Amino acid sequence: MSDATLRLEPLRAWRFVAGKVSALGAVTSPPYDVLEPALVRRLTDSDLHNMVRLILPRDPELGSSRYDGAARRLVDWQQAGIVVQDSRPALYVYEQQFRGAVLCGLVGALGLDPERRVVLPHEDVMPQWVDDRFELMVATDADLEPILLAYGGGGAASDAVDAARSGTPWLVAETENGAHHRIWRIDDPEQLAMIAAELATHEALIADGHHRYAAYLERARREPHRPGSAVGLAMLVDNDRHPLTLDPIHRVVPGLSLETVERRTPDSWEVLPGRVDGVPDRVAVSDGSSWVTLRSTSHRVEPTVSLLHEELLPAWGVPVDEVTFHHALSDALALAGPSQAAVELVAPRLDQVLQSAVRGVVLPQKATSFGPKPRVGLLFRTLD
Repeated sequence: MSDATLRLEPLRAWRFVAGKVSALGAVTSPPYDVLEPALVRRLTDSDLHNMVRLILPRDPELGSSRYDGAARRLVDWQQAGIVVQDSRPALYVYEQQFRGAVLCGLVGALGLDPERRVVLPHEDVMPQWVDDRFELMVATDADLEPILLAYGGGGAASDAVDAARSGTPWLVAETENGAHHRIWRIDDPEQLAMIAAELATHEALIADGHHRYAAYLERARREPHRPGSAVGLAMLVDNDRHPLTLDPIHRVVPGLSLETVERRTPDSWEVLPGRVDGVPDRVAVSDGSSWVTLRSTSHRVEPTVSLLHEELLPAWGVPVDEVTFHHALSDALALAGPSQAAVELVAPRLDQVLQSAVRGVVLPQKATSFGPKPRVGLLFRTLD
């Protein structure tokens, strides 16, 4: 399935038709794993064709059949001309501007790399979420959500991205969060060949979408002769030219009290009262009203999130499998209480993430939040 070369192939992407929906931005969504219930309700109400109606299960109790309705809905949208497929294959330059941050790179069909030689994961995955994304892909016969990858030191490919942005966009959308999105096409054979030749000299880090990438690999393993199964929808960003942001993902830990934290934290950690800022690689724990801050004194080089999972959670004796993950600290604190603690983490450094990935060492699941994340619904891919 892999020739150990970084490949991003042109594809005939699907998109919504502006005149068939209320607005192109109104039918888009953030990725499935950052959707809080209140946002899902707002997006569902914004347009009958919003992508949350495809990417989220309506009834988890239905098991693998829970995406059958989404599959039928997608077919209906295709037949009604609500979504249309591009007439020619292309790589797509995608730019998102939001509050001073810019996401900019190439969207195409990523060649899969099960041997982890050029497409490098940096986080562990949870099998239930891999299964969930795999079942969605099988039901819809589509890749609805691009994963996000980063590489460094781009030349010709990055020049092609920046040159395309000087032309007239193929697609423009405004989303409810105030972000501005533009897309251009690159379909010139010579330019595509030049981009392919340059990308083949690089390796890329999976920044966002580990579960979806694992689902791509599972689909390729089960259907190796299926046309289109050896690639998956992805966005590739030159992090030197257009740097991504890197934020932490916080935790809520059932069964954990501040008393347990103070009593059972290992001696290799200093326990400080209150929420102390300015402490490198700290872990702060709250019950919703009070805080303690933990600082490792062992001078280990691992990211704090690794130390949390390797040292602190086992020492506290909490039900690790029930830990939940929250991008916004406010969401975690809203769930905290005397016997359910919110754990605030700091983001690992990019060099720590890269060093781990190159060594083949994965961080715990949901260790990082790279951004900005590509919006779901502006472009998607089918396997036909």
